[in-house]
Amino acid sequence: MPGIDILRGVSVEAARGQVRCVLGPNGTGKSTLLKVLFGFLSPRQGEIRLGGEPKRALAPHEMGRHGVVYLPQRPSIFPHLSVDVNLRLGAWRYRGDRKRLEELVGRAYEQFPVLAERRRQAAGTLSGGQQRQLEIARSLMHDPVLFLIDEPTAGIEPRVAALIYDLIKSLAAQGKAILLVDQNIKRALEIADYVYVMRTGTILSEGSRAEFGGDTEALVARWLYASGNTDET
Repeated sequence: MPGIDILRGVSVEAARGQVRCVLGPNGTGKSTLLKVLFGFLSPRQGEIRLGGEPKRALAPHEMGRHGVVYLPQRPSIFPHLSVDVNLRLGAWRYRGDRKRLEELVGRAYEQFPVLAERRRQAAGTLSGGQQRQLEIARSLMHDPVLFLIDEPTAGIEPRVAALIYDLIKSLAAQGKAILLVDQNIKRALEIADYVYVMRTGTILSEGSRAEFGGDTEALVARWLYASGNTDET
């Protein structure tokens, strides 16, 4: 029995120095899209390109070697290990170069002072926002090019969520490419350079933030409502 195609004709692009957001309600295929891009799921059709070169059917660890990082909705830290050990595991490729390793760890603590304060603390005892910072700091240890980020502030209080969005924007300012899946439309649009709106496995609409006009939330709501009505008539 053939499987169900969750994604149908979806085409997205990530660009260095930009935050590109994929928005839409639950069940539209947003998280599935990121899993396909990172190699957790294999597409039956289409292809994935990195730097213009086709990279279809690469495993996640191979995508990592090409500078792609996937941050799932729930932080993928090692909860029983210390913050410091988690960071050092992110720099595993430099384990034979102690000087380089210490430089990377030191840089991480400078950029994330809250982690420096808790370096000997078990990672699982950090708050949700701190765990997300640890995950991002760890991923930066091998200088990635592209971040695939799924619902980065789910379950995190608004004050801390604001810090996470600022951090994501700063990654783009450093020349990283960001493809962000989110349901927090208002905050995502505040940092987005380009937006894709998904509905039932397809791209309903897309455009730059400037093309959205002033009332962005109302515009996205109209797109989603219009698409939803096609199922109800």
